[in-house]
Amino acid sequence: MKKIRLVVGIAIGLIILTMGVVAVVRLKKQSILSPLGETPTQKAQLLTWEDPAGFKFSYSDGIKINPHEEDTANYAHLELTSTGHLGGILIWMKDTNYKDLEDWTKKDPSASSGQVFDSELGGKPAKKVAYMSPQKLVVATIDVDVLVLVEVSLDEEGYWQGVNDQILSSLEFIPLGGEAEPSSTAPGSGQGGGGVIEEEEEIVE
Repeated sequence: MKKIRLVVGIAIGLIILTMGVVAVVRLKKQSILSPLGETPTQKAQLLTWEDPAGFKFSYSDGIKINPHEEDTANYAHLELTSTGHLGGILIWMKDTNYKDLEDWTKKDPSASSGQVFDSELGGKPAKKVAYMSPQKLVVATIDVDVLVLVEVSLDEEGYWQGVNDQILSSLEFIPLGGEAEPSSTAPGSGQGGGGVIEEEEEIVE
């Protein structure tokens, strides 16, 4: 009887030991695949907007773009919004009489009321203007006689700052038909032709 109990005890012990070894191996594998308990990397979808005014940029899926086709005074007037997030982004292309960006920062009432920094937009020299109340960032460049503005109204959680960074880093000016260099179309012409042309992927950790 004692022998039977001994054998049963040894068998139970071996089973417990085996289960413990398996658990340790699994934990080690998980720590290798996801060190320090980090969430596995996910891929967020990026869309690309190409505008008939002669530029394109990528942005996160879930953002709505209103091209304001009723605006016939400007080359481009895009409004980016997202459900559940206050704030948004405006992208403008409009005629200007300013000689250059320095002239714009000195004479434009809105530009002169903020803090100005050197920047870049679409491979062109630009100016970034920061406003405190309300919190807003404006990046501007001049393409021939056209003023290009990217305005972001910031939110507390920083959502629109991230979207704005993606747009600024991906924005490119596109030569229009028959042009060697990027330029713009006449105000109000073909604004309804803008839209999503492709999809990309972005790594989000």
